[in-house]
Amino acid sequence: MSRKLICAIVCIICWLLVALIIALVSIGTVEPIEYGIVYNAITKTVDTDNVYPGGWYFIGPVMSFVTFPATLQNIDFTDFEGAQRKPISVKDSGG
Repeated sequence: MSRKLICAIVCIICWLLVALIIALVSIGTVEPIEYGIVYNAITKTVDTDNVYPGGWYFIGPVMSFVTFPATLQNIDFTDFEGAQRKPISVKDSGG
């Protein structure tokens, strides 16, 4: 083989490795019990228009997810039978 051909093959392999590394770094994950919004590390902004449920996403090399729990917890403060807690006594400035 000629030196030019070997050099071309080595260059192609190097570029493919760089492309593979960038593609792998561009993958973001959100756990199944979370929601995520995309954060851009360069502009320091978040995309609040798109909320991602759990899964794997191709978001870009300088992006990451800010995650939030997807669970909702209600606490019941009533007089009804079976309530989790007793009612809270609340007073305003007038007593």
